[in-house]
Amino acid sequence: MNPRLLLLPLLALPLATQPAFRAARPGYVFQFPRDHGAHPEFAIEWWYFTGHLWSADGARRYGYQLTFFRRSLPASGWTGSPAWRTDQILLAHAALTDVAGSSFRMEERLNREGIPAAAATPGLNLRDGGWSARMGERQRIHLSFAVGDASLELDLDPATPPVVFGEHGVTRKGADPAAASHYLTFPRLASAGHLRQAGQDTTLHGESWMDHEFSSSQLSPGQVGWDWAGIQLRDGRSLMVYRLRGAGGAQDPWSTLTEVSAEGRILRTTHAFQLTGGNWRAPSGASYPLPLRLRAWNATWTLVPLVPNQELRTRLGASITYWEGACRVLDQDGSEAGDAYVELTGYAQSMQGRF
Repeated sequence: MNPRLLLLPLLALPLATQPAFRAARPGYVFQFPRDHGAHPEFAIEWWYFTGHLWSADGARRYGYQLTFFRRSLPASGWTGSPAWRTDQILLAHAALTDVAGSSFRMEERLNREGIPAAAATPGLNLRDGGWSARMGERQRIHLSFAVGDASLELDLDPATPPVVFGEHGVTRKGADPAAASHYLTFPRLASAGHLRQAGQDTTLHGESWMDHEFSSSQLSPGQVGWDWAGIQLRDGRSLMVYRLRGAGGAQDPWSTLTEVSAEGRILRTTHAFQLTGGNWRAPSGASYPLPLRLRAWNATWTLVPLVPNQELRTRLGASITYWEGACRVLDQDGSEAGDAYVELTGYAQSMQGRF
């Protein structure tokens, strides 16, 4: 039997069935670079990288996603060598969008923490099945991963200090105070590196986004999924928006939109926004609200996928299906206004009990 199959029911356990973990509470004092690393006292955590990349001659454009998930499991009765005992599971998703080729590919990894995978603390140092993310001097982050026959090596340099979302260090996700996280972001990272595919190297440059969240509960009862976007506008501002959805599609009052300045300062936050969309049907049969339209502060932005089918149909871990992809941003006049990455979950199956 594949030993990874033994991990699947554990990853799918609702958090309520697991021992008490630390909850995200107001007053958490962030310390960097310590807090870029893992927080095993919290049940769930993820580090999320996305970006828009161009070849040196501008002829080819790519989008990428690389996400590392950490999940704490119930304490085990392991009596063997301490070197082999772990209550941590590392899951990772990677995807590459080739706009000129109108193609999208994804891969995934699932391993117990140990030789094949680790999430270090303190500081950012992640690896899972040959993929890695590591922070070095001056907060430069190096990513190394592969999707199919395409391998990428990227260096990401933050343009601002990390942005901490929420009030008093806590981002609420519902009326239940436990449905909350500590959520920090680098909304702009200058990106450079290369793509190796079919024996050829392509030099790349562009801009990335990094999210890092840790908590012990993400959704309130009745919530089935979320729509999220990280938007990089041409004028230097960045927008982060998440819309939490109930079973009937209603927007949860705790859904949030935040505007960040080019210098990394939070300018304003609101719960009063509209995030609606079209009705694109994926090969899985799920229908997603694409293109996605955001209305707030007397402005409208439309997020248009660069390639329609950027749906991930995963098999490892909780085996979720979701849409995650690169988009162009149009303003209300239809002019190019920026770039975005969009994540849409809960359309193929409910996310309740999965995170």
